[in-house]
Amino acid sequence: MTVLVAGFYELYVSGTSTMFSKIKLENATLGYLTETVIQGLSLEISKGDLIGVFGPNGAGKTTLLCGINGLAVQSGGQVFIDDMELTRWSGVGIRKRIGYVPQHFEVDPGVPVLAREVVLMGRYGRMGVLRFPGRGERKLLEELIDLFEIGHIIHKPFGQLSGGEKKKVLIARALAKEPEIMLLDEIFAWLDQKMETKLIEIIKEIHREKDLTTLIVSHNFKMIERVCKSVIWMEKGEVKFAGDKEEFFRRVGT
Repeated sequence: MTVLVAGFYELYVSGTSTMFSKIKLENATLGYLTETVIQGLSLEISKGDLIGVFGPNGAGKTTLLCGINGLAVQSGGQVFIDDMELTRWSGVGIRKRIGYVPQHFEVDPGVPVLAREVVLMGRYGRMGVLRFPGRGERKLLEELIDLFEIGHIIHKPFGQLSGGEKKKVLIARALAKEPEIMLLDEIFAWLDQKMETKLIEIIKEIHREKDLTTLIVSHNFKMIERVCKSVIWMEKGEVKFAGDKEEFFRRVGT
């Protein structure tokens, strides 16, 4: 493989094999406290797939990711990660294995939470309660800093970073978990072309080496076409198409 940052891949790729990554929704109804966004959705996502999720605003793309991650209100149906049903009790354990980059993650610019601390948040689930970062965590942090070229901002307050800088830090935080599932919501927003290209390489390389199940929400059709194997097209809380990328683009004529 092309080693973008050798140390990071040696740490990450040599880790334990994937424990789970097949995703299944059965008649799932998902939303938030005052709103139902997705109703009666049944969908199966194969282990190791790399899927682009797109559609118009309000289609339910972000809600789908939150439903898989146990962060949406599930008022009906079932969500499974492999054979484990996602519930209030199992959700915490499942989320430890999921790398999630939300579309919005805001911190008050006056709050002194450093970018370095945000990246390390990705390790807390594996480190355990009241443990301080050890040698392995510090080494992984340094490799991620190099990988995303964020050494010049790592000691700045997260709330004071630009939109593109925040995205880099949040993706590094997700990878710090050494996840088995990646849920990425509009990760290409606010990135310059150089970082966009590099991020595509990183996603493809890690996905291939770790056989991750990866869902990427994006409004950018061309980005989906460049990165993903499969496509989920959503409208008004419904999946209108789920399948091979080439078949989808043949149908829409792009």
